[in-house]
Amino acid sequence: MHSVDLIISLRCIIKAYDGVLKRICAEYGLTLLEAKVLSFLHNNPEMNTAGDISEYRMLSKGNVSQAVESLIRRGYMGRTPDGADRRRVRLCLLPASVQIVERIDGEWKKFEERLFSDFSAEEIVYYDRSREKLMRSAREIMGENEENGQ
Repeated sequence: MHSVDLIISLRCIIKAYDGVLKRICAEYGLTLLEAKVLSFLHNNPEMNTAGDISEYRMLSKGNVSQAVESLIRRGYMGRTPDGADRRRVRLCLLPASVQIVERIDGEWKKFEERLFSDFSAEEIVYYDRSREKLMRSAREIMGENEENGQ
């Protein structure tokens, strides 16, 4: 596989899933980033700061902050100061977001089933192992780039 093929494959999968999310966004009047923030916080409640979301999802801090502010204004999320470090603000989902995140979870399950429908159980295990190796290598490269000021 050529490196371009890998990048195109990954972008194709992301674009396909973004299309699924966009349908949900249209129903609830959300931006794509707002839906991703809600979904992330729902699936990772321990990673509950805008910085966590930005870092883990590799998104712009400014864009994440705008999405968070919008979601708070609309009553989908709340925030509280961290008890140990008042400079940190913890985010939480509010009851108004439950229907949205449940819908996103359901659509993710359908998407994942369809995406892997032609894979055998053995191929899925192989994929998981390969994905972990790719991520480890990519994180090493990102670390090297940061060390070199890139």
